Amino acid sequence: MQLTKNLSDKVGVFASITCMVHCAITPIIFIANICSQSCCSEAPLWWRSLDYIFLVVTFSAILQANKNHNSKTIKGLFWFCWTLLTLFILNESFTLVSITHQLKYIPALAIVFLHIYNIRNCRCKGDECCLEP
Repeated sequence: MQLTKNLSDKVGVFASITCMVHCAITPIIFIANICSQSCCSEAPLWWRSLDYIFLVVTFSAILQANKNHNSKTIKGLFWFCWTLLTLFILNESFTLVSITHQLKYIPALAIVFLHIYNIRNCRCKGDECCLEP
Protein backbone atom coordinates (compact mmCIF):
# COMPACT_ATOMS: atom_id res chain seq x y z
CA MET A 1 0.00 0.00 0.00
CA GLN A 2 2.81 2.43 0.89
CA LEU A 3 4.65 1.69 -2.37
CA THR A 4 1.54 2.43 -4.44
CA LYS A 5 0.85 5.64 -2.51
CA ASN A 6 4.40 6.96 -2.89
CA LEU A 7 4.47 5.95 -6.54
CA SER A 8 1.28 7.88 -7.30
CA ASP A 9 2.70 10.99 -5.63
CA LYS A 10 5.97 10.64 -7.53
CA VAL A 11 4.09 10.18 -10.80
CA GLY A 12 2.01 13.23 -9.91
CA VAL A 13 5.10 15.34 -9.24
CA PHE A 14 6.71 14.14 -12.48
CA ALA A 15 3.56 14.74 -14.54
CA SER A 16 2.99 18.22 -13.10
CA ILE A 17 6.60 19.30 -13.57
CA THR A 18 6.71 17.85 -17.09
CA CYS A 19 3.46 19.65 -17.86
CA MET A 20 4.91 22.96 -16.66
CA VAL A 21 8.07 22.42 -18.74
CA HIS A 22 5.90 21.57 -21.76
CA CYS A 23 3.88 24.77 -21.24
CA ALA A 24 7.00 26.88 -20.70
CA ILE A 25 8.90 25.73 -23.78
CA THR A 26 5.96 25.79 -26.17
CA PRO A 27 6.27 29.53 -26.91
CA ILE A 28 10.03 29.23 -27.41
CA ILE A 29 9.70 26.34 -29.85
CA PHE A 30 7.02 28.02 -31.90
CA ILE A 31 8.68 31.43 -31.95
CA ALA A 32 11.76 29.69 -33.36
CA ASN A 33 9.51 27.84 -35.82
CA ILE A 34 7.81 31.07 -36.94
CA CYS A 35 11.17 32.71 -37.47
CA SER A 36 12.37 29.81 -39.60
CA GLN A 37 9.15 29.42 -41.63
CA SER A 38 6.52 31.83 -42.76
CA CYS A 39 3.62 29.34 -42.59
CA CYS A 40 2.18 26.79 -40.17
CA SER A 41 2.67 28.84 -37.02
CA GLU A 42 0.05 26.84 -35.11
CA ALA A 43 1.24 24.06 -32.83
CA PRO A 44 0.84 20.54 -34.22
CA LEU A 45 -2.05 18.46 -32.89
CA TRP A 46 0.25 15.99 -31.10
CA TRP A 47 1.86 18.85 -29.16
CA ARG A 48 -1.46 20.43 -28.18
CA SER A 49 -2.81 17.04 -27.09
CA LEU A 50 0.00 16.72 -24.53
CA ASP A 51 -1.93 19.13 -22.27
CA TYR A 52 -4.80 16.66 -22.10
CA ILE A 53 -2.51 13.67 -21.64
CA PHE A 54 -0.94 15.46 -18.67
CA LEU A 55 -4.41 16.14 -17.27
CA VAL A 56 -5.30 12.44 -17.46
CA VAL A 57 -2.02 11.34 -15.85
CA THR A 58 -2.36 13.99 -13.14
CA PHE A 59 -5.99 12.99 -12.53
CA SER A 60 -4.93 9.36 -12.08
CA ALA A 61 -2.09 10.30 -9.74
CA ILE A 62 -4.37 12.50 -7.62
CA LEU A 63 -7.04 9.82 -7.52
CA GLN A 64 -4.52 7.22 -6.34
CA ALA A 65 -2.85 9.61 -3.87
CA ASN A 66 -6.22 10.45 -2.31
CA LYS A 67 -7.41 6.85 -2.10
CA ASN A 68 -6.05 6.30 1.40
CA HIS A 69 -5.98 9.93 2.44
CA ASN A 70 -8.12 10.98 5.39
CA SER A 71 -7.41 14.72 5.25
CA LYS A 72 -10.38 16.43 3.63
CA THR A 73 -8.32 19.61 3.30
CA ILE A 74 -5.57 17.97 1.24
CA LYS A 75 -8.11 16.07 -0.88
CA GLY A 76 -10.02 19.26 -1.51
CA LEU A 77 -6.87 21.18 -2.43
CA PHE A 78 -5.81 18.47 -4.86
CA TRP A 79 -9.15 18.48 -6.66
CA PHE A 80 -9.51 22.27 -6.57
CA CYS A 81 -6.07 22.71 -8.16
CA TRP A 82 -6.74 20.01 -10.76
CA THR A 83 -10.09 21.56 -11.68
CA LEU A 84 -8.53 25.00 -11.94
CA LEU A 85 -5.73 23.62 -14.13
CA THR A 86 -8.28 21.88 -16.35
CA LEU A 87 -10.30 25.08 -16.71
CA PHE A 88 -7.19 27.09 -17.64
CA ILE A 89 -6.14 24.52 -20.24
CA LEU A 90 -9.66 24.36 -21.72
CA ASN A 91 -9.78 28.15 -21.78
CA GLU A 92 -6.44 28.25 -23.58
CA SER A 93 -7.67 25.74 -26.16
CA PHE A 94 -11.02 27.40 -26.84
CA THR A 95 -10.35 31.02 -25.75
CA LEU A 96 -13.51 31.31 -23.68
CA VAL A 97 -12.23 34.21 -21.57
CA SER A 98 -9.28 36.47 -22.31
CA ILE A 99 -6.78 35.69 -19.54
CA THR A 100 -3.05 35.16 -19.52
CA HIS A 101 -1.94 31.61 -20.16
CA GLN A 102 0.63 31.84 -17.37
CA LEU A 103 -2.14 31.40 -14.79
CA LYS A 104 -2.09 27.64 -15.39
CA TYR A 105 1.32 27.46 -13.71
CA ILE A 106 -0.22 28.32 -10.33
CA PRO A 107 -2.43 25.21 -9.96
CA ALA A 108 0.21 23.01 -11.65
CA LEU A 109 2.83 24.16 -9.14
CA ALA A 110 0.35 23.72 -6.29
CA ILE A 111 -0.24 20.11 -7.39
CA VAL A 112 3.53 19.52 -7.36
CA PHE A 113 3.77 20.88 -3.81
CA LEU A 114 0.78 18.83 -2.65
CA HIS A 115 2.34 15.64 -4.00
CA ILE A 116 5.67 16.53 -2.37
CA TYR A 117 3.81 17.20 0.87
CA ASN A 118 2.24 13.73 0.61
CA ILE A 119 5.61 12.10 -0.01
CA ARG A 120 7.25 13.84 2.94
CA ASN A 121 4.49 14.01 5.54
CA CYS A 122 1.95 11.32 4.84
CA ARG A 123 3.29 8.04 6.09
CA CYS A 124 0.94 5.13 6.49
CA LYS A 125 0.85 3.43 9.89
CA GLY A 126 -1.02 0.20 9.50
CA ASP A 127 -4.40 0.93 7.97
CA GLU A 128 -4.31 4.64 8.85
CA CYS A 129 -2.82 7.05 6.32
CA CYS A 130 -2.56 10.82 6.54
CA LEU A 131 -5.01 11.49 9.31
CA GLU A 132 -6.56 14.94 9.59
CA PRO A 133 -4.24 17.13 11.74
